[in-house]
Amino acid sequence: MAKKNVNTFLIVFPVLIRLVSSRGTISFCSVLNKLTLLKLEIHMEVLKKKYTPYTESERMSYIREYLSTSETKSQFAKRTGICRRLLILWLDKYHINDKVMSTEQPSFRKGSDESLNELEKELAELRAENRKLQRALQEESLRHEACEELINLAESTYHIKVRKNSDAK
Repeated sequence: MAKKNVNTFLIVFPVLIRLVSSRGTISFCSVLNKLTLLKLEIHMEVLKKKYTPYTESERMSYIREYLSTSETKSQFAKRTGICRRLLILWLDKYHINDKVMSTEQPSFRKGSDESLNELEKELAELRAENRKLQRALQEESLRHEACEELINLAESTYHIKVRKNSDAK
């Protein structure tokens, strides 16, 4: 048995066929192996998917949909029918990693920084207003308590009913 520049080969039957690969290496294999290889090549051609070019808007649509779900990349790829590796390549292309935007995209960060500053200002204003209203409530509670005490003193000292009688018509 002769073989040249081939690391491995199988012989099942003594009938051998000479094969020349695309790299120019020569090997021998049995008829059974040759039939198996041909059958496998035909099967692989059937299984091979044709490349579907996606437009920029389709890519962004898939990325937006992926980011809006709680699915993993694999789950999303299975559900939508796109390749998981293709999704990863798109996320890398647009500098998106694990559903978090990268800081390398200033156009995305600029808008969020401005809105974050606006929200922080609004929060500070609301906290100041809250403190002001709490002080006003405390003062009003003290004023109400003082009025109640004065009414109680007037009624006990002068034996006069100051409070309205809600049952009277």
